[in-house]
Amino acid sequence: MREEVDTSDLPLDSYPELILTGERTLPGVREENYWFQRHLVAYDYVLSLAEDKRVLDLGCGEGYGTCLLSSRAAQVAGVDLAPEAIYHARGKYRRPNLRFLYSDIYDLDMEDDSFDLVCSLQVIEHLHEPARFMREARRVLAPGGLCVITTPNRLLISPGRDEPVNPFHIIEYDSHQFFDFMRGFFDRVDMLGLFHARLLRLHDLMSRRNFSRFCLEIPPLLDRFFYRPLFIPRIGTRDFALRRQDLQDALDFIAVGFKPAAMREPGES
Repeated sequence: MREEVDTSDLPLDSYPELILTGERTLPGVREENYWFQRHLVAYDYVLSLAEDKRVLDLGCGEGYGTCLLSSRAAQVAGVDLAPEAIYHARGKYRRPNLRFLYSDIYDLDMEDDSFDLVCSLQVIEHLHEPARFMREARRVLAPGGLCVITTPNRLLISPGRDEPVNPFHIIEYDSHQFFDFMRGFFDRVDMLGLFHARLLRLHDLMSRRNFSRFCLEIPPLLDRFFYRPLFIPRIGTRDFALRRQDLQDALDFIAVGFKPAAMREPGES
């Protein structure tokens, strides 16, 4: 029998199943697999940094990535202001070191320096006050900790436009803008780009179009008989690659901010 979901802090006692809205990515949906795998690559990168750490995932959505991080981290908390997402995550993902919190990511009810690793993947472009969000993320990050933020490349996702194409996006960045934004909160920032590889790179070369745009405009018959049943389900994390070069052409940016370690007092060992 399925365990009961704790709804004591949620507006309602139950919620319908999550559906695709264009705002969040869901696993297990065939036509969403390209975007899901693309998100998963970034979570895999964060996972490589999460060993035995206290981890906070801000804007966790459905919860699949937060659960993945709990496979290595000492403790993981996923935070989201969508009650239906938190309800779903609490019911689906259960581990002793994993919790999902219904909270405003601008105003976390958490102590300073609470986490060794704070991440927020594909969230900041949705926010009206990204600087306020970053100040809060830095506040709860412990000295010596890492803050990992990902966001799509404005030049690819909204080419030739001043306003985002995606109606759920408030602000988008190119590589220089995003690096400068992160430097406003961390003296040291490392930045990587996510690119197509293997199957997706071959498709880009053959079609002479980036698949991230092409998949939004696939002719209906091709989509029905080839892309949806055959091509898109075959896409995996190996069809993406991370690198530090040519960031202006990246699909997404992964920025890592380093919070300085606490200074030792004189005579402290």
